[in-house]
Amino acid sequence: MKKWRWDQGRLDYFQFDEIKNIANALVSLNGRPIPRVNEPDTLRFILSQFSERPFAPENYRVWRNYKRVFGCQLLATEIDNQLICTDLCKEIAIEKITSDEYFLVLAQRFYYSSPVFDDYQTNDVQIFPFCAIVKFLVSRYIYKNQHFVSIDDVVNYVKGNNVIGTESISHYSQLSATGTHIANGNVELRQIREMVIFISQISFLKWKNPYLFLDVKSKEDAEFVAHIFNPTFSLRNVNPALEILNLGKKINHYETIAKFDSREMNPFDIEFSEGNKTRISHIRTERSSKLREFYFQHTSNPNHCDMCEMDTQKRYPWTDRVLELHHLLPLSSPIRFEKNSSSLKDIVGLCPSCHRATHKYYSKWFKYNDLNDFRSYQEAKNVYNEVKHKVVI
Repeated sequence: MKKWRWDQGRLDYFQFDEIKNIANALVSLNGRPIPRVNEPDTLRFILSQFSERPFAPENYRVWRNYKRVFGCQLLATEIDNQLICTDLCKEIAIEKITSDEYFLVLAQRFYYSSPVFDDYQTNDVQIFPFCAIVKFLVSRYIYKNQHFVSIDDVVNYVKGNNVIGTESISHYSQLSATGTHIANGNVELRQIREMVIFISQISFLKWKNPYLFLDVKSKEDAEFVAHIFNPTFSLRNVNPALEILNLGKKINHYETIAKFDSREMNPFDIEFSEGNKTRISHIRTERSSKLREFYFQHTSNPNHCDMCEMDTQKRYPWTDRVLELHHLLPLSSPIRFEKNSSSLKDIVGLCPSCHRATHKYYSKWFKYNDLNDFRSYQEAKNVYNEVKHKVVI
């Protein structure tokens, strides 16, 4: 049974906002020689201009210690002692690709045995772990009306049955328990857990330890998710570095996720998004049923509109959970659900009127400033506060 591998212990480097920071740094050094011992570590210096992550330890060359991170992210590799970025890295840097599109492309292309690791081979069966996990989750939703799976389920049913990610949903629904178990504390179990948390950043998946949830509204949506989580095959290159470039090559089907998201949009949404895929993804994240559930469970005063300060439970005593969720920064990746409320720091509850008015203000602000989206978290927060201060109470 092939071992599932990931770059364990570095989850903070695998959040999409951080991946964007890394991509920008790598692109600025594309084609440059990789610093060697006794040479200034230019990669560390450039990364510090884009990222607040420490890339520890400081006495190690960044490339030596994080080459595998950049490889798992399909961002860059080393060829003839030069740092070479993938097409995917370049498109992330210029914000041509949304978080959903990135995670889908990586899921379709990342396989074992991976060119990122030492056991890479071109003559073995390719296993696409992310596609297999998501298809198993979809099969539980469709055939058993269960919208979550645990890490132990992934080990027992998915890994234990040696599935490869290409099988049909009906095949996954018929998988039997194998008794495969990985003990707590085992390196492979930690790596599988971090893989699941990583892919949960796509907007229709949610992570709440130890479960991965499928956050869709219908079986039709679930079937669509299974359809798009199909592996992408191409002729493998015997050179691992060239194979990483191949896996990160230009993508030509970005519209897939946008079409899925746009099915939930109404005329007001269209006015706000104006075809912008990032804000379409943002709308979908705000409407996540799991996100709403988590918000109302873990937020103090969950019935107070953050903008007009109306207590919706007092105004409408016959109902609750009237508030809609507003994601402060459309550019940021979907929230991971953990047990503490700090993961909700970018979410505010707004009454429907304030929510619509906020998006209306955003649309006008983007047009006035000739922008497609906010350029930073701070800018998004400032504009939100600008809206808030203009509301007449």
